[in-house]
Amino acid sequence: MLINSMNFKFKKMSSLVVFVFTLSFLGLNDSVFGSKHSHHHGSMDSKMTSSMKRVHLKKETRDSLLDVFKMNDNLHQAFFKYNGKDVENAAKRLKDAISNVSDKDIGQLLKFSKTKLAEIKASNNREDNNQNYHLVSMALIHILKKYDVGKDFNAFSCPMVKKKWIQNTKREAKVNNPYASEMPFCGSQDSKY
Repeated sequence: MLINSMNFKFKKMSSLVVFVFTLSFLGLNDSVFGSKHSHHHGSMDSKMTSSMKRVHLKKETRDSLLDVFKMNDNLHQAFFKYNGKDVENAAKRLKDAISNVSDKDIGQLLKFSKTKLAEIKASNNREDNNQNYHLVSMALIHILKKYDVGKDFNAFSCPMVKKKWIQNTKREAKVNNPYASEMPFCGSQDSKY
């Protein structure tokens, strides 16, 4: 009886190992186990690489989006150093830059972001501002993945705080986590353009 029980447990364990191995081989383990990222710094999300085709933009639209990403970089830096007044001012400048995007489809994609940027205030607690910035960052990451805005900006994430952001990797290649002053270099780069 003991031998049969051990044999059953061994078969069950080996089936689980085969299952997990198959999922990893197929790249499905992230969706099954509920995590897209590990805590390994510098790992790349294979879904967001320069091999993906991004939509080419007219010069005017591309320039206005680059201005959006530059203003977002200012907001990112303000969050990284965290001064509420600087964060609020940078959020206003980013909101203005988004308002200057003339492409209607892109403007629609960023409409919610303008609302969230308006909610970033010096008087708010940092966690509320972090959450609003994260929501803005998610929309900007979608734009970054879809449209060709060059190679200077890339998506990042931190599995510890479960938030994402965009960072100018030409200016600063090292992870600069804008959400967690206690671990400012925690996170990983998720794209490489």
